[in-house]
Amino acid sequence: MFKKMAQVQYFCGLDLGTHTMKASIICARDENNLDLLGIFESRSTGFKEASISDITELADCIQRTVQGVMQKTGIKVHAVQLGVSGNFLATRRSSAIIPLIDSGTKVISKFDLRKVDNQAKLLGLSLEEEIIHDFPQWYKVDDVNTSINPAGLIGRKIESNLLLLTANSLRVRNLTKAVHQAGFEVNSVAFGGYAASDVAVDKADKEQGCALVDIGANITSVIFFKNGIVGDVQFIPWGGNYVTQSIAERLSLTVDLAEEIKKTHAVASKTNPNEMSGEILVKRDKGYIPIRRESVCEAVNWEIENFLTHLETVVKGSHLYHQLNKGIVMVGGGSLLPGAIERIGERINTPVRMGAATPGLNNSAMYAASIGLGRMHYLKKKEERIGIKTPLSFKDKIVTSVKELCQEYF
Repeated sequence: MFKKMAQVQYFCGLDLGTHTMKASIICARDENNLDLLGIFESRSTGFKEASISDITELADCIQRTVQGVMQKTGIKVHAVQLGVSGNFLATRRSSAIIPLIDSGTKVISKFDLRKVDNQAKLLGLSLEEEIIHDFPQWYKVDDVNTSINPAGLIGRKIESNLLLLTANSLRVRNLTKAVHQAGFEVNSVAFGGYAASDVAVDKADKEQGCALVDIGANITSVIFFKNGIVGDVQFIPWGGNYVTQSIAERLSLTVDLAEEIKKTHAVASKTNPNEMSGEILVKRDKGYIPIRRESVCEAVNWEIENFLTHLETVVKGSHLYHQLNKGIVMVGGGSLLPGAIERIGERINTPVRMGAATPGLNNSAMYAASIGLGRMHYLKKKEERIGIKTPLSFKDKIVTSVKELCQEYF
């Protein structure tokens, strides 16, 4: 009994959005037994247009958010898995070719794959950047054999093609500093949208082909999966705040009032504004004022059409568009807007559904990133423990080398 209790561990994911900040704590017994204990959300402060405007305010916000989920769950954590949105990231592809042997042929090992991947990373990275994620796309052996995993094949040279997600090093260091200033350690930095896919999309869908659309406050991330790997990542400069701003500007309301109307009355359904009748009573300082539902519908539809145009261009422009056998999976707060899923499916002509539900949590699409970050924290710690507990001894290294030599020459 005490042994089982000792094995239970807790991990925290911190989804650092420029509009809202979300933290989650999960309980991990093993990879297949991860329980969500709690979620806490707060309004982000210390940001201005995806840049840190006040690191003290940001640190205070991080502290409030993480302490909020700790108080809610009764669990204390010392480190977080930090997730960032597409506002902080850039994508690019990079490739490299290395010889495997001076003469003759060689059996390709995992060491060779790491070597060519590292070369591709160096060639695709500028001095002021660091890599957040690298996704191998394919390997080519001797310009002939293309493979996702060529380990064990025989060849003279190998080419690697990577999809890189990079971030400005100084921005990452400042975000990490804000977390440290809040009193917590950073396990590592990850892309929140990719972490969300870990809980919202199952392995079968990633194998057969699908796209994860994560609608954030100011940016929408589109991640394409095929053959179990990330094949493409695109960012759309549009989010739920655009709908709020449209309502505020067109109806001469404050942003807070517009946000409230969006949450309670806005719909993304393709409805003729002339068919919308009735009024909404909005509280002002001197009482209530009526606002026509038709006006709200017009403000929302204008922005939704703008978003659909961007999304259609990105999805249909991807080289994986015709391989999306499992359609589109939606996460993020913007995906909860009534009618959004139907409009997207109609526009792009593909099946669209909400991300997989999380047991015990309503609207889990909003919190998929922070939950996925918590799970990512656990998996990374697990890999580190395996690496520490089972290092290759001198004997193991000799045995491995002999095996590779036998594969090459026999």
